[in-house]
Amino acid sequence: MNSTLNFTTMMPTTSVFVTTLENTTTDSMSTVEWMTSTDVLATMTSSWSNVTSSVTNATREPYVRPFDDIGIIISAVLIFAFMVIGLFLNILTIIVICTNTKLRNIFMHFILSLCVSDLISAMISWLFLYRRTWGFDVWSPLPAVFCRFYWAADLMTNYVTALHILSFAILRYISIQFPIKFSKLNLKHGRIWIVCIWVTCFLCGFIPYFILFDARYRDRQSESPDSRWPSCTVVMETYDAYITYAQVGYSLFLYAPTVGVVLASVLISATVRSRSKAIASSQNSDKQRRKERQAVLQLMLIVFSFLVGYIPFTAYEFWSVQPRPNTMYYRRFDYWFGMTEYFFLRFSECLNPVFYNLGSAKMRRCTAQFLKVHFKCCKCCSRKGPPGNSPHSSSQGPHTKDYGV
Repeated sequence: MNSTLNFTTMMPTTSVFVTTLENTTTDSMSTVEWMTSTDVLATMTSSWSNVTSSVTNATREPYVRPFDDIGIIISAVLIFAFMVIGLFLNILTIIVICTNTKLRNIFMHFILSLCVSDLISAMISWLFLYRRTWGFDVWSPLPAVFCRFYWAADLMTNYVTALHILSFAILRYISIQFPIKFSKLNLKHGRIWIVCIWVTCFLCGFIPYFILFDARYRDRQSESPDSRWPSCTVVMETYDAYITYAQVGYSLFLYAPTVGVVLASVLISATVRSRSKAIASSQNSDKQRRKERQAVLQLMLIVFSFLVGYIPFTAYEFWSVQPRPNTMYYRRFDYWFGMTEYFFLRFSECLNPVFYNLGSAKMRRCTAQFLKVHFKCCKCCSRKGPPGNSPHSSSQGPHTKDYGV
């Protein structure tokens, strides 16, 4: 009886166990079925992504350089021509100024320093050609430090040129408007001024660009701004820092000097015009007005050359950092826009030594004499100029100083 009771008592437990087992089996099968459905869905999604990627890659244009061999030849001919002309004219001007005591004044010191800046630009211009042609995609076999040095030296000389021209314009204005105060300036002051410009531009231009730029592989299929740039350009990890630096540095060392030069030129022109009406007609006043006009002419020519080179440069710098679609049209436009602005920059730096001579009768005579002695040319240029322009004349009034012309 006890066995029957125990058996009867155990029946519900067994029934519960069977029911639980059946439920567990059903849940497990549902879980398996759910996991199987999830796996299938994931597989289908992955397959669809692969198909989409394959279609995108199949329809995307293969990468093509934004220039051809004819473009390389044209660029090489122009840049090498500008380089040779720039080297010759700037070296000639440096030698003429250094070997003539007649040209030892504060203005000629600034012109000498400008020639050094243009000479450095000419010497590194072949790196720009390599960067934009043979080294456009892969900066090899040149070391990456050449890329960084090019950018650093190029920006430093740009800053140096802008600050020199601004300083030149300020000195011109002081010499015409305040001749007594200008007479207190000597060559020592000019040399200190020039050294300060070079040191400032090295610290604020050379060093930052040497850090921000490098040569590396650029993903031509991405939408990143550097996808259309040469391999030697700004490092994208520091792109935001570069944008901030460009806004501040260009404003201080390029745009502000440009505005200052234009304002100084307007003031100088107005001062010379008003003084020409006030000064009585006499031999000494005529000589003084002639020197002032030559000083203004020299400044205007230098400013014109500066604007020819740096307006396209500024325009390209603004355009290149804007987001553009990564299409062949924009790649080609970016490429030739950058090449063209550099052609203008090199052309303006070749014009500078010519304008230095056109704006200074004294410098023309010294240059002609140097060429006559060393190259047996320019015989027709050895004639003496007007009496007022004689290098030995000393017709300066009590309140005037040599204008360097």
